[in-house]
Amino acid sequence: MKISEVRAVIQNHSPEQLRVIITQLYKAMPKAVKEEQDIDGILRDPGILAKAKPGRQPAARPDLGLLSDEADEFMEDAYAQNYCAPNRFISKGDRPKWRFTVKRLYKDILLAADETNVSEAAQLLEKLYHLLCYSCENMLFNAYDPFQSVGIEQAEFFRRVLALKYQSEDKNTFINDALVSMLNEPLNRYTLYETRMRVILEFLKTADLKEMMVVKCDELIETIKREPTPKREDYSALYKREGKLNNLATMGFLCYARLSEYEKAISYFKANNCEDDPEIALYVLLWLLFSLNQKDYFLREYEKAVKNAITPREALRKMYNSTKEKGELPAYFG
Repeated sequence: MKISEVRAVIQNHSPEQLRVIITQLYKAMPKAVKEEQDIDGILRDPGILAKAKPGRQPAARPDLGLLSDEADEFMEDAYAQNYCAPNRFISKGDRPKWRFTVKRLYKDILLAADETNVSEAAQLLEKLYHLLCYSCENMLFNAYDPFQSVGIEQAEFFRRVLALKYQSEDKNTFINDALVSMLNEPLNRYTLYETRMRVILEFLKTADLKEMMVVKCDELIETIKREPTPKREDYSALYKREGKLNNLATMGFLCYARLSEYEKAISYFKANNCEDDPEIALYVLLWLLFSLNQKDYFLREYEKAVKNAITPREALRKMYNSTKEKGELPAYFG
């Protein structure tokens, strides 16, 4: 309900009814909210509300230098695994509190950032982001998912980092850093590489920036291909190499698609995707076309694949038949 509706509902309640309601609301209120809003103080002295000024006063801007010192010390302990293993630096009772430290640092760095220090703020927030990404694959905290533990989605954290870097870096550096981070930073269990690609695309608002991203994708593809190919028995290294090339192919596709150049997008994907199984490559391409609601290209690429002796999986066959019959893509993929 809106506040006006709440007032209308309670205006005829008796004092006893209001006491019961307030008691139940107090019980249901999280401890953090009670402390932040000084609910106990208001209950003891309702006059506090009358004395308060109409608008909440803005919090003092945190000192970025002090935040940097605190963050560096915290990250040094985290990388040393002092928050997940017995040690003499972080007590057992304080180890679970790492998530509150991260949440506060994240919030305070964003509050501290202004036109005079945005570059430093971007670097500090990025270091904190790197730490959480690293901890997705390495045991730094006793947590199932570090991003979930601090209550910040990985994509949102990435978006905040890019927003600061976009203000402080030249566009070539920004594009390079964003692309390298997308490729190399570990994912948590709930984030896809494509999710991070779409976050990057939010900042590529002009055709020039999208074209610059395609050029950067080309450069990284060539760099990876020039590197020695891992041995066949080194499955992990081969998998990572293939994954990077395929992600770059998808990134280039999405850039061309945002330019409405779908022929170039499809050609770029086919030229650079290195999936050994052509049916899997087809599946990914059709998913990308589906996600962009490109029915005609979806049908065309499916039919081309069949003519080239590729046998699509049953789910794709059903989607194709449904689209041909109804004249539109189905609501869900697969």
